Order: sequence, then C-alpha cells, then structure tokens
Amino acid sequence: EVDLAIFYVPNKVIPSILKDCIEKHVKGALIETSGFAEVGEVGLKLRDKIVEITDNFSKIRIVGPNCMGLTKIDGDSDTEAKGGFFSGFGVFDKYKRGNIAIITQSGMLNGGYLMNLMRNHPDVGIRYSCSIGNKMDMSEIEFLDYFLEDPTVNVIALYLESFKNPRKFIELCKKTKSIPNKTIILLKGGLTSLGQKASLSHTGSLAESSQLVKAIIRQSGVIQAGNLHDLFQFARSFSMIYKSGKKLPKYGNVSMIAGSGGAGTISADLIMKYGLNFAIMSEKTYQLLKELYPEWMPPNRFALLDLWPTMEKAMTNNVSQEEVMTRIWRAILDDPNVEGVFNMIFVSTRFSKRYNFQEMSKNKTDKIVFMWMVGENRAVRRITKLFNKNNIPVFPTLEETIRNFSILVQESKNKIGI
Repeated sequence: EVDLAIFYVPNKVIPSILKDCIEKHVKGALIETSGFAEVGEVGLKLRDKIVEITDNFSKIRIVGPNCMGLTKIDGDSDTEAKGGFFSGFGVFDKYKRGNIAIITQSGMLNGGYLMNLMRNHPDVGIRYSCSIGNKMDMSEIEFLDYFLEDPTVNVIALYLESFKNPRKFIELCKKTKSIPNKTIILLKGGLTSLGQKASLSHTGSLAESSQLVKAIIRQSGVIQAGNLHDLFQFARSFSMIYKSGKKLPKYGNVSMIAGSGGAGTISADLIMKYGLNFAIMSEKTYQLLKELYPEWMPPNRFALLDLWPTMEKAMTNNVSQEEVMTRIWRAILDDPNVEGVFNMIFVSTRFSKRYNFQEMSKNKTDKIVFMWMVGENRAVRRITKLFNKNNIPVFPTLEETIRNFSILVQESKNKIGI
C-alpha cells in the first residue's frame, strides 16, 4: 500500500499517472513539476484536467505543483538516532529537530536557502519545511491547521504570495491568541505592482489589493516580516524564548548595558523608535550600582548603564573587572522592573578579563537576555555558539537586537488573557 507518490516527470504525463495512482488507492501526490497555472492557458488546462480526474481532489490529495516538496526533521536527541522525511534537495538527517515549521510558496525555502540556513545557523532549529507551490489543492490552510495542533511546533514561519482562503486563514491565526507558546510570522510577497507581476509568473498567484492584504494581516494578528532575513531572525528569537520556557514581555521595559556612551545614546533612540522603554530601576538596584560607579559619574535612575566609568574605578582601585561586571549583571537581572536586558559585548583578547561567559551563558534568569556582540570574528563566533546553545540570541547589530525584542512585546499584546 502506497501513501504518497512523488512526481518529477513532465507536466503533460501527470494526469495519466494520477489516474494510475487513484486506481491503486494512493492517498496523496506531491507534484514538484512546474508548468501549470504559472505558464498560462496550457497549464490551466492541465490543472482543470487534474481537478476532473481527482473529482475535485476527493480521490487523492495533492501538494503542489511547482514546489520543492516536504522536509520533516525527526532527530530529537544528541544520539545518532536522527532521521526524517526529505523530498527536496536537502537531506538533514544529521540535525537535531527544532520547533520551527516553515510553510512556503517558494521552493528555495525547502531547497538551497534552507540548506544554507541549516549549515550556517544550526541553532535556528527547524522541525518542518513545506513547499506548497501553486496550491492547486492543499494550501497554507491545511498545514497551518496541522501545525497549530502539533506540540513540537512553537513557531510557524510563512512565505505566501497569495491567500487561498482569507477568512479561514484569519480564523486559524486567531487561535494562537489563546495558545501561550505558539507564534505565526508572515512574509507576504507581491506587495508591489512589480512583485505582483513576479508572483503571477512564479506561482500563478493573482494580484491581491494592498488594502485586502493589510486587512488580513491586521485581523489575523500575525507578526509581519519585511524580508527573508527578518522572517528567520524573528523565528529564531521566538524559538529560543519558547525553548527556554520564558514568558513574553508585556510592557517593553528594558535595560541596556553598554560599553560606550555613544552606543547608549543610539540605543535610546532605537528603543523609542520601536515602542520600548528604559525601565526605572528599583532603589535596591540603584544603590547596588552606585557602589560600583565613581562619585563623579553615578548611574542613571533609568536602566541605561554605561560601563566604562565602572571599569575606570575598578582599574584605579585594582578590583577585578570581571567581578564588577558580574555584580552589575546580577543586579539588573534581579530588578523586578526590568523585563529584558540588551548587553553590548566587546569580544577581544584585550577585554577578555571582563566577562565570565560560561556563567553568563547559563541563562539562569526569568528575564529575556539579548546579546549584541562586536569584536574579533573568531572570538565572536565562539562566544555566539556558547550563548546560542543556551537559547540566548546573539545579534550582529544594535537595531536588530532591539527590533527583535519589540516583536516579542507585540506578540504578548496579541495573546488573550495570558
């Protein structure tokens, strides 16, 4: 008994093979072949023929056509017992599964792009990648419905060029409002007139009005990404927060630990730009920090900390810089008014004595911690790996650090009664 037939044959022979599959009671077909709605009249006739043969897909369900298939990563341990289902270019049988599911109308997200992502950023953590192509039958709706019920999935990343059933899409997305550990992130292609022309030739997706698309996104409550980089960076942030068991921040009250006054000023502008606030530190935290700062420059009452004065005082008094940093770190993490901490770290041989990276990476706090790391490339990669292993995201720029926290707050506001 065959559950699934995978098609890599020319489009014109697919209808006859589908007839054979139906006669053999094959349950599903994955058609990776192109040459259907996206090529115009000839492809549309083939589509209509398939609809007729399958009795409007009641006799066999179809994923595709014009897709790169399905990936399912099953390895859930650090042992050799890895595996899964792979019908695209990539075979990811050496990877530990993550908690992110991808639904995409672009084949590259289950092809070359996914292979590059998994190779260079294994910490992203993929569970499924589903390339749905032209959506002749099965669409984002069926896959969304499944992933919402799958307890191994916390984050659903979507790339869509059209909505098959907008009302159902909104209905399904709204379900996440009452699920504390489930988030949907959407990258919508074809938002411009030029993009709409491209999507028509790519997946045969007809143009949708910008007002309709905006209404669907607003009513569904999804997190919207503006590009592929943001889509997967947002997904990684939510993935790590959910894996670490932390709660989403409600108010956006943050602290910035900076090694530079200029970086602190820039962070203040970005924090306001993305709708966040500097937390007002408790009196206890303020007094603890006051001991570490020189008299000529006491700490702020709001949680923007320029570390350089504390380092000057430590060096003058021959006090361990690492000890001072650890006390500052612990004081901020223990402050009840702070929901999240942004930590700017210079990673280099010169400043290596300032930080106890092993202790910082243990993530022993209910606060959300984001790292902005700059310095020597090799050292940055090594320390980034350490933090990522413990579900602490590291970002290459200050703006990405702050923007990713802001979407956590946005999602927190989307949740109902959580």
